[in-house]
Amino acid sequence: MPEHLSTGVSTPNPRLYSPRNLKRYRHLVVGLSHRLAWKVDNTRIADLYAHHLAPTHLEVGPADGHFLTQAPNPTGPGGEPFPPSLRQIHLLDLNPAPLARCARLLGERAQVITHEHDVLTSPWPLADDSVGSVAMFHVLHCAPGASLRHKHTAFSEAARVLPETGVFIGSTLLGAEDVHTHNNWLARRLQAAYNRPGRNIFHNTQDRLVDLRAMLDLHFTDVELTVMGAAGVWVARGPIR
Repeated sequence: MPEHLSTGVSTPNPRLYSPRNLKRYRHLVVGLSHRLAWKVDNTRIADLYAHHLAPTHLEVGPADGHFLTQAPNPTGPGGEPFPPSLRQIHLLDLNPAPLARCARLLGERAQVITHEHDVLTSPWPLADDSVGSVAMFHVLHCAPGASLRHKHTAFSEAARVLPETGVFIGSTLLGAEDVHTHNNWLARRLQAAYNRPGRNIFHNTQDRLVDLRAMLDLHFTDVELTVMGAAGVWVARGPIR
């Protein structure tokens, strides 16, 4: 990555990601925004967790934990139980409320380790090759940066913490002007409102599918990238370090 494309630094937004708002997240975001604005198929997202969740997993930006808490235990290629079952979950977020909420919800299922850390700050507080899967859903459009190329730390660090057999799954809302997306009038209005200076909600005006592809290809050898409504969705294997 060229050195002049410096990464940004995220700023916490505890008011937005408060315990009260997280209780409404499933209804307002996963339920209404995904269906009406972003045209994100929640069943397809849930399938990514069902097929790719590893026994030791890192969730970046867990929000209210909707998909992770509903994900089944990992299974082998033939559907048999994958030994061992999900045993350790790392949660990484700059805001403390999502970490606390998801740790409480997942604590009976696996060992939960929380990391109050910025997705754009290197290194993440995990060792090399330490998790079998990384999920990063609807995080990058909230991270500051002039483009997805300026958010490269998220990709390089995901590659670093994964072993050769690891998998990186995720999605991000692309800028409303990206020709590859399908933004309806509601999506455009929300994008404009969320990207207003000083709100610290979205930072994706210049996020483009071509840059998402470039960042994934730079750090992974096997990349599946598709467009789902307003979002780019990926499954990436073969980390490059």
